[in-house]
Amino acid sequence: MKLEQLLKEKKFGEVADALYKGRQQTVEELIRRLQDCDQETQRGILNVLGRYGFDHPEDVYAYTGSIMKVLDENPGLKSEGACALGNLVFNYRDKSEEVLPLLKEMMQDDDVFIRQDAAYAIGNIGFNYPELVRDQIAALVEMLDSASEDEREAGAHALGKIGVNSPELIKDEFPKLVDVLRHAKETSCGGVVFAFGALGFNYPDMVREHMPTLIGYLNSGDPAVVKNAIMAIGIIGMNSPELIEDALPYLKKLAASKDREIGLNAMVAMTRIKK
Repeated sequence: MKLEQLLKEKKFGEVADALYKGRQQTVEELIRRLQDCDQETQRGILNVLGRYGFDHPEDVYAYTGSIMKVLDENPGLKSEGACALGNLVFNYRDKSEEVLPLLKEMMQDDDVFIRQDAAYAIGNIGFNYPELVRDQIAALVEMLDSASEDEREAGAHALGKIGVNSPELIKDEFPKLVDVLRHAKETSCGGVVFAFGALGFNYPDMVREHMPTLIGYLNSGDPAVVKNAIMAIGIIGMNSPELIEDALPYLKKLAASKDREIGLNAMVAMTRIKK
């Protein structure tokens, strides 16, 4: 079935399959379609491009300007646009600088969902270019006090991404992150868990007393939480294997998980700690 028909029928899963097969040619066609289709189709295209762009940013980042033009003309697409842009540009400093003014503006939006999506995008950029998002740390920390669990999760996840390579930027916020984790539901704690890993790699004594809680998330019923916990524990174990010894039985069990991503992550974690 042709791409035009797939878009017309809103079959975005098949659109994604076509994109991975067609690569650059399909990207170009989707960008063209993005300019003049209905809003539901635009949302679908942005979501597809965002997911694909995270894996192959080199195919899509050149169209950042085209995407931003669509967002400027249709503010209702900001959430989807922020997610897409955050995935597309985080490997490129020039493009990150290009989209940051829009993301920073979105961080001040009255719509909590727009703020959340902007935070995730800023976290992606901050992973590689923390100096570009340093002025947003305060706003991300403020999200940790939100009444919305999802907004707290978004702020924590962004801080965790930034903290992987620049832990000094989020070190002082650790007590607040602990408090957020203490009150978070499993479905909204993944970002905090990720942040723990970022800090624990560089400041193991800071997370030592909280390791039982972190290891406990390996038994979570939420696959996303399990994956973040595995990643955090593996990162901490790289520098402080003694801290994660109690996690090894769980990691060995998870390595045989039917969820392929969980299994691979668990095996990688055990390889990193050489156990």
